[in-house]
Amino acid sequence: MIKAAKKLSSQSASFIAPVLFLFTLSTACGTSNPSSSDVKVTNGVAISENVFPSAVLLMLETPEGQGLCTGTFVNDSQVVTAGHCVEGLSAKNPSVFYSTKINGELTPLAQAVSFKRNPRYSIELGVNPNDVAVINFPAGTAPATTPIASQTPRVGTEFTIVGYGNNANYNNASGLLEGSGAGVKRQGRNTLEAIDNNMLSFVGLTGKETKSTYAKGELVASGEGDSGGPMFVAGKLVGVTSGGGLVKADDGVTDIAISFYVDLNNAVNKAFLATVINE
Repeated sequence: MIKAAKKLSSQSASFIAPVLFLFTLSTACGTSNPSSSDVKVTNGVAISENVFPSAVLLMLETPEGQGLCTGTFVNDSQVVTAGHCVEGLSAKNPSVFYSTKINGELTPLAQAVSFKRNPRYSIELGVNPNDVAVINFPAGTAPATTPIASQTPRVGTEFTIVGYGNNANYNNASGLLEGSGAGVKRQGRNTLEAIDNNMLSFVGLTGKETKSTYAKGELVASGEGDSGGPMFVAGKLVGVTSGGGLVKADDGVTDIAISFYVDLNNAVNKAFLATVINE
């Protein structure tokens, strides 16, 4: 098992950032080719849309460009995702689209009608335990649903995460965080390592490793584009991706990925969700 050289804490590392994926302003949703990557995938397994069908791709038109997030339908019309995914969007008639790939191109299936974000969250807070929002779509939009769990998982619990984000995150020659492979639905397993400041956290592979003793789909981590993506335990939604980054392993050389998920059952989030789900 690889371990981080420091305690997992969303408050102690400057590299932590929300993991929303932004295309450039000139890149259209259907013209990007996010699956073209020669990076060996060791932290996620590509899956079809009918696997974990409640987990869906969200395309967003933001002031900075077109964005990509992941979300989960918890009933026939409402998606739970990260609060930072809706930053800069109008709460009424927002430019958020539940999308899928048709003939290899990302295609909108339904546009959101409104959303509500936890009022305790602000984008200035970055990775934060209240980074959650509920996006409303027309009734009957959901391809499938997953209920929200009624309690926080314990440290040591095995979980599955699903997302459309990068399959690799790594530091380039300039020391800047890069990634590749966004737009493909992937799943993988890991084990909850810590609960700190109401955040669910764990470490995993970066996806850049050329050799690994871990099977594909094991020791996964989140990447850009996984924002708002689900953490599933026993068929229920326990958390959504807020952010992550890279830290050094115990050897002081190897990069490993660290991920932070919002606990949907912390008191503030639970109260917020109770007021907006099925509203």
